[in-house]
Amino acid sequence: MTEHRASDAQSQGMGEAFFPAQSSVLDESKLLESVVRQYPIGSIDSCRFLERGDSDIYRVKAGGADYYLKVHRPPDQRIHSESEARFVARLAEIGLGVVLAVPRTDGAFATEVVASEGPRPMLLFEEAPPPLPKEPPFELMPDLGAAIARVHALGDAEDEAYDLPSFDLQTIELERAPYIRTFATEEDSQFMDKVIEWIRPQLAAIPREAPEWGICHADLVLSNVREAEEGVTLFDFGGMARTYRGYDLTVVYWSLGGRVPDQRDKYWTKLLAGYESVRPLPEKLEERLPAFHALRELSFLGGNAATLPLRLGTEPFEPIESSFVHAGFERIRKILENAGASV
Repeated sequence: MTEHRASDAQSQGMGEAFFPAQSSVLDESKLLESVVRQYPIGSIDSCRFLERGDSDIYRVKAGGADYYLKVHRPPDQRIHSESEARFVARLAEIGLGVVLAVPRTDGAFATEVVASEGPRPMLLFEEAPPPLPKEPPFELMPDLGAAIARVHALGDAEDEAYDLPSFDLQTIELERAPYIRTFATEEDSQFMDKVIEWIRPQLAAIPREAPEWGICHADLVLSNVREAEEGVTLFDFGGMARTYRGYDLTVVYWSLGGRVPDQRDKYWTKLLAGYESVRPLPEKLEERLPAFHALRELSFLGGNAATLPLRLGTEPFEPIESSFVHAGFERIRKILENAGASV
């Protein structure tokens, strides 16, 4: 029986290897033995799978503390994870509140294992402060704006030291739009093409150089902002990229819409004042805000269309007439309507 099964596998071109997975769940005990022990965190008690999202998260208990092993999946690269950890360490050195990655015993940060779907880079992080309440403290906005400005300033000063991907309209067109189309109606798909063409000239006018373009957090939703005793703490730089500084700020604006929709403008004004206390705002930010806002909505739709099926496991993803995807396009239509744009 065993020989027959092996023969079947070989006849299907699989040889002796297992059939590749789209996204595997790595073995806890093997991670503890071969990965977690590379980090000097004292006596290790356990490594347990915690949750699946854009990455897989394992909670590690060691030396009376909790740590979190973040395991990326392809196409994320180890060199980008290493750059993320080193940049965050530099932010801490200049006094910015961040959640640090733990260095390995050899001084590097990132580890990589080869799973059935390909290389999976990972970082071990210290525990983050608790999340903000649904309605974030208004008085936190100036400090948050200043913190974002300091991230951008360090990015300008040390840009060449880090190997990071870029995020722009081409990222949407080539990497995310194809996923969106699999869950979009034909009408929404055609609308997306028109939105992209509306955004294109506005972004093309922005110089691809500092201070308008450079290293950014790139996913500054309020769930990635924490408040510790020392003040604002920035969390989860896993989406770090070189992108438009105006886009980085707009992601906060986008997130405020979900938290404090009736007070968003008040919060936004306070946030920008904090940013301006450190460095000038990106040029024509208010004029370009609708384009950045639409870009964020497309990025959000594309990211979820790509990863939600993996997160949900055996639960079916929404059908092609998906209310989730269609609702996203309805939000974009509202953005354009408020901007007076005809698409």
